[in-house]
Amino acid sequence: MYKYLVNSNAIQPSFQFPLNFIYEDSVDPDDISRTVKEVVEGVNVFKFIDFSHRNSYGYDGVKMLECVLLAFALNGYASTRELEDLCKYDIRFQFIMEGQKPSHMAFQRFIHDDLMMPAEELFVEFNRYFESHDKIETDILYIDGTKLEANANKMTFVWMKATKKFREKRWKKIMDRLMTFNAYCKREEIPLRFSILKELSFEYLIEITDKIREIMNRQGIEEKHGKGQRKHPLQRYLEGFEEDADKILKYTKYYQIADGRNSFSKTDHSATFMHMKYDYYNHTNVFKPGYNVQMGSSDGYIRHVYVSSDANDMNTFIPFLEGYHMSYGEYPKKTPADAGYGSYDNYSYCKEHGIGLYMKYSGYRKEQEKLSDKNRFKSYRMKPNEDGEIICPAGHAFTLEWEKTNRKGRYPRTVEHYRNEHCEGCPLRTQCTRSKNGRTLTYTKKLDMYQKEVRENLETAEGKELMKQRSIQSEGIFGQIKQDYEYDRLWRRGETGVKLEILLVSMGHNLRRYHNRKQKSKVNIQA
Repeated sequence: MYKYLVNSNAIQPSFQFPLNFIYEDSVDPDDISRTVKEVVEGVNVFKFIDFSHRNSYGYDGVKMLECVLLAFALNGYASTRELEDLCKYDIRFQFIMEGQKPSHMAFQRFIHDDLMMPAEELFVEFNRYFESHDKIETDILYIDGTKLEANANKMTFVWMKATKKFREKRWKKIMDRLMTFNAYCKREEIPLRFSILKELSFEYLIEITDKIREIMNRQGIEEKHGKGQRKHPLQRYLEGFEEDADKILKYTKYYQIADGRNSFSKTDHSATFMHMKYDYYNHTNVFKPGYNVQMGSSDGYIRHVYVSSDANDMNTFIPFLEGYHMSYGEYPKKTPADAGYGSYDNYSYCKEHGIGLYMKYSGYRKEQEKLSDKNRFKSYRMKPNEDGEIICPAGHAFTLEWEKTNRKGRYPRTVEHYRNEHCEGCPLRTQCTRSKNGRTLTYTKKLDMYQKEVRENLETAEGKELMKQRSIQSEGIFGQIKQDYEYDRLWRRGETGVKLEILLVSMGHNLRRYHNRKQKSKVNIQA
């Protein structure tokens, strides 16, 4: 049958597709969408997510979860609008949703209402499924971190050093204003005087403004606004103290938001300004608001993630392993990592929980260099000998001056302070030290023992292989995520939103890894 088109002289045939279209037959048996369905349906997701309200939204919660995970597995990252388009035009998503086409708002509600809280539990449960269906050596956890640019304006930064400076200036200004106001009140015989010894808080400044306004009302002084208006001195004092109160309140809020950090972004309060190798526009060595994302992997699977506002990797190691232990109920046996994680506290934590020391420390590479005139005067070259003496390059022994227990970190340590009393007249003094009082050294015996154990472990064949695999697996995962899938910037804001996003990206990576290994094993069996 033919049908005439409106406003056209052409005749075109019309075809009608059968209504009983089966999506099952249109998807390849080895497609990754089937793997996603296998994993999701092989895990009891109802233990973590209550889907009872899903019917009111009109979509099956398990299918929505499968769609989200499939999108992250295929694309690395997927927005809610991309999810909407995929359900409309991609046969694999139509296969999962059975022809239903949820809107982007439906996906947004699902992610926010259903996935926000149980995302970490689902991530761990999926990993347990991978453990039971694939060979994963979980005793070894390769750890590495990367800094991801936050979804925040780089110009909305707040530096706490500058805030402290401005706050101190404002306090001095308030003190001067209080003294001049007290002098004015005394001169005008106004029965009002404020203490300059009292803490200058926001509440105290509000108390001052209330008292000034009360006196103005009592004297019938009308507040004037606009240019060319002659204001009463009390009104000028009132406006000055109100400005002071606003500034003090702002600085107080800044201190609460920073919570010990040196900076934060006004757009995303949890983001801290960090040095980035590359930013979103591929500028090198830049300073941007971001998050420090730590990942631990075993056999190419991401086992644990930790999102931090601390730019220092060293401070993230213990919280990372604490979270790993809470998730899996055990600690890894070995945690190969680079020199950014080697510290006294981290080594002590590993020894406490039976974790082998395979983390390099600062100066490890320098210690491997051959002895030369340039490095023989360095502190790391001067270690106690068999007799417990520290000998300088000139052959003189250091003298122990004092020792103290440092309790600043998680684990207390004993620090020894040495001084060389033979520097006067030494021909090598100019090369060794510029101090007038002679060369000094600080030494921590227990830290030296830890570092010695690290060197011994890394020099073995197993240690060399572990560090080689660390560069392949940990850095390789970041390479896949950031380069292959172009995920180099965060899209969600706030620490909770960022962690959810990283968990979804990690689940997508693990699903790809599981699918590829499953297909590889099939090929090997057939061969």
